[in-house]
Amino acid sequence: MARARPVDISVDNFLKGTGAVLVLLVGLQAWLLIVQDQGPNVAFTMSIIITLLLIAPILWLMKRRPLDASLSWGEAMVGATYAFLSMFWIYGVVPHQWLVYADSELGWRSDRFVLGPDVGGQGIIERVLPFDLPYEVIRDIVAVVIYGIGLTAMIALFGMWQRRGAVAETTVEKSTFGRPLVREGAREGANA
Repeated sequence: MARARPVDISVDNFLKGTGAVLVLLVGLQAWLLIVQDQGPNVAFTMSIIITLLLIAPILWLMKRRPLDASLSWGEAMVGATYAFLSMFWIYGVVPHQWLVYADSELGWRSDRFVLGPDVGGQGIIERVLPFDLPYEVIRDIVAVVIYGIGLTAMIALFGMWQRRGAVAETTVEKSTFGRPLVREGAREGANA
């Protein structure tokens, strides 16, 4: 059985993480539909889908471009422009669409409270947590999480790109004393 290259394993793991982000997005939209009586927001959802579509060509190129391939000036400029566009989209457009959606449609502003004077009541939560918690704080925490996911994905993609030409290590069966069980010449003759 042939072993997968490290870049193939990294791309597969990245795609699993992308699937988890999509599940979180669907879960958020379902929660907003059930709890807030709000339908899915097209602008925010499409900004995330476009983000994933921006990442797809990078993954495709990562699996196919050899490490020692020469890079022309034009290819470098196209790559730099694409990286700038991706970072602008991830750090500018996606959080902006979330903030607009939370402010306008969800009404998560500073005048609405999760805990505080607007909620009312003297329950256990109000006695344990003696502070006001406006929806604006939750909105901003979600924006910070979006930035964190973008930063983590960017660092992961840069690392995967740098390791794209690595060769998978082959394992040799060893005895209990740590010596290989097959001689080097015998293994090469068997593979020929």
